[in-house]
Amino acid sequence: MHIERIFIKVKSCVILIACLWAGASAVAQQDLAVKAFVEAAGNGHAGDNTPFWMVANKFGLSSVDNSAYLRGSMDLQYKFGDNWRLEAGLDLVGAVGMDANFFVQQAYADIYYRWLGLSVGSRERSFPLLNKELSSGSLVVSDNARPIPQVRFGAFDYVQIWPRFGLKAELSFGWFTDGRFQKDFVDEHNYYSEKVLYHHKSFYMRIGLPEGRWVWEMGYRLDSQFGGKKTDNATGEVFDNGGGWKRYWHALIPQKGDSETTLGDQVQYEGNILGSEFLKLTHNNDLFSLSAYLENYFDDFSGMGKLNGFDGLWGIEYKGHKFKYIDNAVFEYYQSTHQSGPLHGLDFDDMALKTGGADDYYNNFFYTGWEHWGYSLGTPLSVSPVYNDNGSLRFYYNRVRAFHVAFSGDLSDEVSYVGRFTHSRTWGTPYMPIPDVKKSVSAAIEIDYSPAGLKSWHFRFGVGGDVSDVYGDNIGLSVAVRKCFDIVK
Repeated sequence: MHIERIFIKVKSCVILIACLWAGASAVAQQDLAVKAFVEAAGNGHAGDNTPFWMVANKFGLSSVDNSAYLRGSMDLQYKFGDNWRLEAGLDLVGAVGMDANFFVQQAYADIYYRWLGLSVGSRERSFPLLNKELSSGSLVVSDNARPIPQVRFGAFDYVQIWPRFGLKAELSFGWFTDGRFQKDFVDEHNYYSEKVLYHHKSFYMRIGLPEGRWVWEMGYRLDSQFGGKKTDNATGEVFDNGGGWKRYWHALIPQKGDSETTLGDQVQYEGNILGSEFLKLTHNNDLFSLSAYLENYFDDFSGMGKLNGFDGLWGIEYKGHKFKYIDNAVFEYYQSTHQSGPLHGLDFDDMALKTGGADDYYNNFFYTGWEHWGYSLGTPLSVSPVYNDNGSLRFYYNRVRAFHVAFSGDLSDEVSYVGRFTHSRTWGTPYMPIPDVKKSVSAAIEIDYSPAGLKSWHFRFGVGGDVSDVYGDNIGLSVAVRKCFDIVK
C-alpha cells in the first residue's frame, strides 16, 4: 500500500473520531465520560531485529523491523439507571514497517448490569492477576499479540459472595483475524490456517478481604482453537474442519474429534486445547505488599495433573507504598523444558500412555501454532513465529528456562521509568532439539515524561538491546508522543 493511501485512511480516522467527539459532546451529562488520545510512535534499531523488549508485550503494536505508527483512540463510559454501565471504544492505527499498513486495534462495546457483563468486539485486556507493566506475561494469553475479536460474557471482576470470598468467571467465543497474513507469510513447504475460531472459559476465586492482610487467589482457564481450514502448500491438500453450531458446542464442552483418532485408550479431543492453573498468595502491610504466584501451563491431562515438573511461570511481586523510586518490582522464573517427559506415549507401555509427554507447547498439527499475526498469544519467552526465516509459523524454541527481573518507579512528579532484564536459554522443541543451547540476554528501559507545563501531553523514550543466539545482537531506540483529551468529564 502506498504511503498516500495510508494518510488517506488516517485522515478518515481523524474525521471519524471528530464525529464521535461532536456526538459525545451533544449528549454530555453527569454520568458520561469520554476520553481520547492521539499518539505517534516509532522504533529504530541496529542489528538483526528490533530489541526483544521493544517488541514483546505491546499487543502487536510493534515490529521486528524499523517501524512507526499514528494512532487515534476514543473511549466512553456511561452510567445509566442505578445498575447499568456502558463502555465503548474505537482505536485505529496507520503504520509503516508492520504487518499491515492500516488496522483496527480495538473496537468494542461492553455493557454491564451490576456485576454481570457482556462484551462484544476487540479490546486489549491484560491478565488481571499479573503485573501488566512488569511481568513477562501470562502463559495462555498475554499482552504480546494483537487482540482477538470475541463475544465475552460473565463476571469479569470479583463478586463478593461473602466478605472474605469472591468469585469471577467468564466464557467467550471469537475469531482469529490473521488468515491472510498466514497465507502470505508461509512458503511452499509449509501450511497455514484460515477462518480459525477461538474459545475461552475461566473461573477464579479469592479468599480473604480484598485489601486484607492475607489474600489467596486461585483459578483455572481453558482456551482453544477450533474450526477453520488448513492448507498444506507442500502437498496441495486442504483440510476443512468446518463451522456451524456443532463446532461451538464441541469447543464449549470438549468432545472426541470426528477423526476417531486415539492413542491407546486416550481420546483425542477436537481442536487445539490448552490452559493454565493459577495460584497467588499476597501479604499486605502499611509499607508494602508481597505476592508469590505460579501459573501452571498445560495442553493435555499430564500437564493439568502437574506431571510437567517445574514447568510454569513462578514469580514474586513487590509493591511499595512509601518508597516511590522503586515502587514495583517483579522477579520471575519461567520453565518449559520438561513438557511431561520426552516420550509422547504412542507404542509404549501403559505407564507412558497414562503420563503422556513431549507436549510441544504452543504447537499443533492442524493449526500453525498458538499465535496471532505471528506473535505468541502466550508468553513471548517462547520465541514468536514472526522471527522465523524459514517460511513457517511454528514455534521452534518452546523448551526454555528464563529469569526475568523488572522494576518501576517515579524519579519526580513528572518522570517515571520501567526497566526490564531477561536471561533465557532454549533447547529447541521436544521433536526438534538443537545441538547447542541458544542463550539470550535482553534488557530495556523506558522513561515517561509528563511535563506539568504541558497538560495532557506525554513523552516516552526507550532504549533496549539484545545479546542473543536467537534474536541476534541488537540495539534500538524508541520514541512516542501522546496527546490526551477529556472530551466529556
